Amino acid sequence: MSSSRADELSGKVAIVTGGSRGIGHAIAGAFCTAGARVLITGRNPDAGEEAAAALGTAARFIAADQGDDEDWQRTIATALSEFGRVDIFVSNAGISEPAPTPQMSLEKFRETNRISLKGAFLGLQHCVRAMRLHGEGGSVILISSIVGKVGVPGLIHYSAAKGGLRLMAKAAALELGPEKIRVNSIHPGMIRTDMTRGFDEAQMAALIPLGRFGEPNEVADVALFLASLRGQFVTGAELIVDGGWVSQ
Repeated sequence: MSSSRADELSGKVAIVTGGSRGIGHAIAGAFCTAGARVLITGRNPDAGEEAAAALGTAARFIAADQGDDEDWQRTIATALSEFGRVDIFVSNAGISEPAPTPQMSLEKFRETNRISLKGAFLGLQHCVRAMRLHGEGGSVILISSIVGKVGVPGLIHYSAAKGGLRLMAKAAALELGPEKIRVNSIHPGMIRTDMTRGFDEAQMAALIPLGRFGEPNEVADVALFLASLRGQFVTGAELIVDGGWVSQ
């Protein structure tokens, strides 16, 4: 039987990339509330330190680029020295800057995939190695997008990265299942964050069956389920949090 929400991640240690704002910060907060100790990463030291302070003493920030292998080595070393173990990895860091395909620079395509796709791969490698040190399994959550499920004009680079995360999760779930390391992907839709601030919310909400944008905490609740014992028989799954958008 699962523990109560207040302590269901007690004794667990999570790494959440892109944890200084939006969905990543909400996930880190949900994990802290559930009793976990959380290491959040990001590329903006000021924003990261402020975000960690807002989460309380259970959180710590390290300035790190998800797409950089040396930064991952520092991140894991910090998690092990500060908290002693790694149980949960949430790959949330990513960028999205629309551009028409014929005019999109190769640099823009590469950078988007370096952070979102290569970064998740590096994090998966390093975190799984850390999970193996205690041998008790773990939970890996790759934050994809509905853009990883359906195509969107002007986002070919982002679509490629997020679609890659979807199948990365499935392949890793098959490989790591015998070690009790579960790997799943979450596919948010229009969630009220900095990334969606430029959209006409009233106009976009009319296209969503539930009639509104989602909130970061609604994605965080799904991540908490996957990280906790409540999701202990769930792996290789893709959970869509979009108010029904892609069901149409």
